[in-house]
This record gives sequence, C-alpha cells and structure tokens, in this order.
Amino acid sequence: MPSYDFSTLSSSDLEALVCDLLNAAQDDGGVPYYRLFKDGRDKGIDFLHSTDTAPYAEIGQVKHYYRTGFDGLFRHLRISEKPKIVKLNPGKYLLATSVDLTVG
Repeated sequence: MPSYDFSTLSSSDLEALVCDLLNAAQDDGGVPYYRLFKDGRDKGIDFLHSTDTAPYAEIGQVKHYYRTGFDGLFRHLRISEKPKIVKLNPGKYLLATSVDLTVG
C-alpha cells in the first residue's frame, strides 16, 4: 500500500482534498459535500451537507495536525471542537486528519 506524506499541504489544501475525495467516492449520486468557508473561524465546519429541513445534516472537520500527533489532536478536539459539535448538533459528524492513527 502506498504511503503518502501530506506534510507539504496547507490546511486549506488538505480541506479541499478531503472534500474532493469524499465527493469523488459518491459515484452512486450520494450526498454532495460543499466546502464553502474561508480560512479562519468556521464554527467547526470545514465541509457541509445541508437540506431544507436540516441545515447541519452532515458536517466535517479536517485537522492537519501532522506534527502535533494524536495526543495534541485529541486534546484540541476535546477542548475546542466538542463544544461546537454539541452546539451544532449535526446528524452526522466526519473527521479527517493527517495524523497517523492506530486501531486503538
């Protein structure tokens, strides 16, 4: 299996890549994800699928914590992102990261 190094991508480039990959995987005409937000404060949303009845049907967050590692990522998610997720109350929450993860 190829091993890719995403360290050279900016956070914005990684967000666009993840959104594009998710949309490309939707070959059955599934849910399109939109990346509508500029860099900066985004209320915890990097890409979004909304409907007339559910403005936050599915939200996604991309964290480019390549050098920070899992502990730093987890701490940030717990302290900074979890309150945003609770407030938005999405139907589905997706997280993508450049951090190396294990099954554990």
